[in-house]
Amino acid sequence: MPENVRLAERVPIGSFYRANLEAVEDVRSRTFIALWLPAFLLVIAGIGVWESLAWHGKALVDAQHYQRLAASVLTVEKGRATDTQWHDLRMAQARIMDMRENSGGHFLSPYEKALVFNQTLVDALNAVLQGRTDDIGQVEGIFSSAAAHYRAQAADDLRYGQGFLLGGAAALFFAFLYAWLGILRPIGRQSRERALALARAGEFNEDVINTARVVILVVDAGQRIVLANHHCQSLLQWPRTQLLGHSLLATLVAEGDRPAMAALLADSDPDRILEIPAYTATGETRVMAWSATAVRDVSGRELLQVAMGVDVTERAQAQVALQGALQQAQLLSDRLRDEAQQAAALHAVYLGQRTISLPGLSGLATSITSSEVGGDYFDSYATAHVAVALLGDVSGHGLAAGSIVAVAKSAVNQLREEGIGCPKKILTRLNGAILGTAQGLRLMTMVCAAVDFRRGILQVANAGHQFPYLQWPDGRWELLDIGGLPLGQEASAGVAVKQWDIPLGSRLLLISDGWVEEISPAGEPFGYERLEAALAQLAEANDEALRDGLFQILRMYCEREDFEDDMTIMVLRHDERLPELPHVADQEIREIVRIAQSFYQQKTERLSPRLSRQHLVLFAEEGWQALLPRMARDGLRRVLVSPDPFLQILGWERLLAAYQETDDELSVFMNAAAPIQLPLTQSADKDGILAATSVWLQEAQAPEIWLDTLTLMADELVENALYAAPRDARGAALYAKGTPRTLGEQETAHLRLARRDNVFALQMMDSWGTLTPAIFLQRLTAYLEGDGLLPGIGGGGLYLLWRFADYLQIRVVPGRESRLTVFVNLDRSPTDDRYPSFQFLYHNDIHEWSHEHA
Repeated sequence: MPENVRLAERVPIGSFYRANLEAVEDVRSRTFIALWLPAFLLVIAGIGVWESLAWHGKALVDAQHYQRLAASVLTVEKGRATDTQWHDLRMAQARIMDMRENSGGHFLSPYEKALVFNQTLVDALNAVLQGRTDDIGQVEGIFSSAAAHYRAQAADDLRYGQGFLLGGAAALFFAFLYAWLGILRPIGRQSRERALALARAGEFNEDVINTARVVILVVDAGQRIVLANHHCQSLLQWPRTQLLGHSLLATLVAEGDRPAMAALLADSDPDRILEIPAYTATGETRVMAWSATAVRDVSGRELLQVAMGVDVTERAQAQVALQGALQQAQLLSDRLRDEAQQAAALHAVYLGQRTISLPGLSGLATSITSSEVGGDYFDSYATAHVAVALLGDVSGHGLAAGSIVAVAKSAVNQLREEGIGCPKKILTRLNGAILGTAQGLRLMTMVCAAVDFRRGILQVANAGHQFPYLQWPDGRWELLDIGGLPLGQEASAGVAVKQWDIPLGSRLLLISDGWVEEISPAGEPFGYERLEAALAQLAEANDEALRDGLFQILRMYCEREDFEDDMTIMVLRHDERLPELPHVADQEIREIVRIAQSFYQQKTERLSPRLSRQHLVLFAEEGWQALLPRMARDGLRRVLVSPDPFLQILGWERLLAAYQETDDELSVFMNAAAPIQLPLTQSADKDGILAATSVWLQEAQAPEIWLDTLTLMADELVENALYAAPRDARGAALYAKGTPRTLGEQETAHLRLARRDNVFALQMMDSWGTLTPAIFLQRLTAYLEGDGLLPGIGGGGLYLLWRFADYLQIRVVPGRESRLTVFVNLDRSPTDDRYPSFQFLYHNDIHEWSHEHA
């Protein structure tokens, strides 16, 4: 039987007890009726006899009273009356007069009324009392007549009493006869029948109870067991003698579960089912689904409680096993998610610069992935005389597609180092690399465009990719129709190349195939016609407006924010002609390029993209912060304020050589061999880390005015590691700020603290490496210009850390590690308004020719 059926309906044990109780109550009520009728008749007869005897006695008393008055009158006539007799006569006269005046007309009988108002008697009695004897015979006659009347009345009352006695006896006889024949005999017969029926029902219920595959226990008000069925004894292996009379809770239920079981019994709700383990006689436990119901008498008073349980041990064990499997699946899912996030972070690193600033070619690139790891790839670089832009699309998505992107990135890095800028050679080399890796299982389409920035010649090669568009200076768009086989399909696939002479102001648009294949809710693709109409509509827009406008038009057409496929776009503008640049290998760039503030202020054109920003240092002076917007544009990310004596404390040589990779800034700048290290494993650790930081600051005797500021800086560093650093391939935060979270298996974060004299250092290390110099510079610029306080801008923590610091250093290995170190001089006040030095050291796996962008 299904477990969701009420247990009370499986075994009607309650009805058996209720039937017994109802039978007893019926016998009680009918017996009461049989005894009540004779008792009532007996009371009525008794009252009649008692009243008759009472009236009989009163009549005898009155007869004797009047006989005594008559005798007193005769004695007066003879002249021998005593004082008592005179007193009796006077009292009789007074009583007659009192009854006349105060009776209100109420008398016991008409005779008494006639006697009281007998004026002859009154006058004659007055004369006798006054000594006249003329009417004495008349008085004596009236009193004698009254005595005779009351004697006759007494005889009548006695006869009435005898009649009541005889009639009551007869009534009682017939009442008892009726009670016996009409009530008691049927009660006896029905009781015997009920007893037989109850015996049969009891045997049936006992059979049902004992054969039911349900544990049934009946307990009294003290929760002592009074009945246990056979299934209970066999399942739990308890002998009957060890159950009956013993406490259900103490015998079968663990101490921790007893309150719940007691509440279930007290509630007595058959619809409530509670799973509570029960002990067997061997000490093992069986998981039971218990229900309870109460047995009540006809008045509703609770007499017994019935506990019924179904053995669900196997189901509970299956649930435990299922829960374990789900936990394992969740762990696997978390691990896969972490791996996907790391792969997404690597994919983001593999992609080229979002803001392109190459000789003769500038613009932007944007990619929106449809999954954690996208299959689109874009890149750009410059050789001695051409600027190269590539956009590719791997078939499929996910980790497999990401691995092909990694192969393409590695091949492009090699081409960059070799200075190869011919589109045909580039696609041929990529075809061999992808075919050798994927063995034809994965293909990659790609379009390669190279602009000779000396003469303005555009060369385009296409390996099965979406056709690019060229916009001429007059605003007209042209589809560059050139095709070819995808990369990784055939080793001998030929590569066709076409070229165009393009004037300055021309613009090239490279897109992935998702732009024309994305469908509307009606299932119709966006297509070339809508794309070209959108391009015509946005012909006069700048690069950012063109990109944003195309995305907006596509989203409106699809009626959703996300896309089914990866969406990538590159907008490239040919805006300058330059002489040939010498090729310089990465290992040759080692010297620091120093730029004076005065020189940078006077320079109007952009810094050369050939200058490595890792080795470019601005020597700043008073008011240098006004240059931050230009620095964000040029990617200038190392600033040392020359007049600041704090930099002398840290060491100028160490500051200038900071571009060299090191594992420990605290050891370099602070001579701290063993700094305080506080690991961060989950968001709940934050309060403990801040408390430990506060204690360390107090023990290190940090000035009182700095305690709150340094604790706030530690708070910002921890928040950054928990919520700002973890990002997906699109750059979106993985965790909302304030969300409780636990760090993944491959994720690490530590807050490190060190002190040297009056210099304190706080450093946060994490394993994400997602912060870029462009994001950092843009955030500082936004806050400096007053835009950083707007909702959704973010970066306020970085800005505060910079303004409170005396020197800020950020070191990032993309996709692997970030180290943000704040150095503070405690000899000054934290409220000083200053714009300190900072250096952002970004260790990419390739040589940097231009600045990074978000």
